[in-house]
Amino acid sequence: MSSIEIKNRNKTLVLKEEDYSIWKYEGVPEEIISFFEQTNWGSAGAVYVRKNSSELVRLLKNPYLLAVQKGDEIVGTAVFCHTTPLVLGSPYNCYIIRYFAASRAIQGKKIMKHYAGKVMEVVRDAESEKTIYVGCVEKGNIRSYKVVSNAGYEPLGLLSVCAFSRFFPKAQKNRARIHTEVEKSEVLKLLRTFYAKHVLVHFDYLFLRDNYFVIREQGEIVAGCQFHRVHWAINKMPGFMGKIIMNVLPNIPFINKLFNPKRFEFLAFEGIYFKAGHENTLLKLFEGLLHQEKINAALFWMGETCPHREVIQQHGKLGLMQHFVKDSGVYIMTSYRNMSDEEIAPLKSGPLYASAFDYI
Repeated sequence: MSSIEIKNRNKTLVLKEEDYSIWKYEGVPEEIISFFEQTNWGSAGAVYVRKNSSELVRLLKNPYLLAVQKGDEIVGTAVFCHTTPLVLGSPYNCYIIRYFAASRAIQGKKIMKHYAGKVMEVVRDAESEKTIYVGCVEKGNIRSYKVVSNAGYEPLGLLSVCAFSRFFPKAQKNRARIHTEVEKSEVLKLLRTFYAKHVLVHFDYLFLRDNYFVIREQGEIVAGCQFHRVHWAINKMPGFMGKIIMNVLPNIPFINKLFNPKRFEFLAFEGIYFKAGHENTLLKLFEGLLHQEKINAALFWMGETCPHREVIQQHGKLGLMQHFVKDSGVYIMTSYRNMSDEEIAPLKSGPLYASAFDYI
């Protein structure tokens, strides 16, 4: 084994071991995006292809990529996005790991398990600050859970997947788009208060394409959220119910408006806000955005212990899609550099915040 640095344009060779090498890329090059678009994500849960990766990857904030290669062939990837989330209101240095993937050529051969550990050695050795590394594993994906655990990650908490759907979403004329800097500051102030007791709070992907919308009453924002358009192709869903969802529901009139596995288009909501007593106004905003985008379903992620999730679910009908995803979730896995147990403790004391962009 050798640990070396050889620079080649926008990439650096950081480790070579037998037939395999690990390269660090600044940003995410085009050939890697093509790899993402051909990758099947998930294993024990839903298996799907991200069809608009080429669009979304270009919006990542401060990314660098570590790629495991056999010769010139890319066989494994992990994208590290630098951010500064708030933990109970205090900022932490952090890297959120996206697009952790292995090619079909090495799946099930323990190669990715080995090199995931090597990748994290390289990453940690290069970091001098107190740092949190955040990854995610879909609930039920035992293989990926073992790989990530082997790389030094431990579970911090579970994010629940929530769905909102309407067969015939109605327009909401009183919604308003946030686009001025003054309005953005107003929204961020509300969100920082709303999620003050949460951990890993970041708003890096709010206001993308001016797609944060609110509803006001007497000039006051009473509900708001950001949406991202997403396109997946679902190849497999687990269990007997998964077979029904994949093979029966797409042939049932009206229900197939919500879910077409070959072309599952949905909105991903984040930065969700509602003033107490206006939970139903939030759902009206959701519905108005579905109508606006001519889509019937949306997904959003919230911590399993998040009180806002409980309120939303108790005060309104989320729609049929919620029954399809009610047992779905994502484990948030964390690893640390130069942090004591006392510095890590606050992360374990509050509900998780989720930016939907990190999971699409």
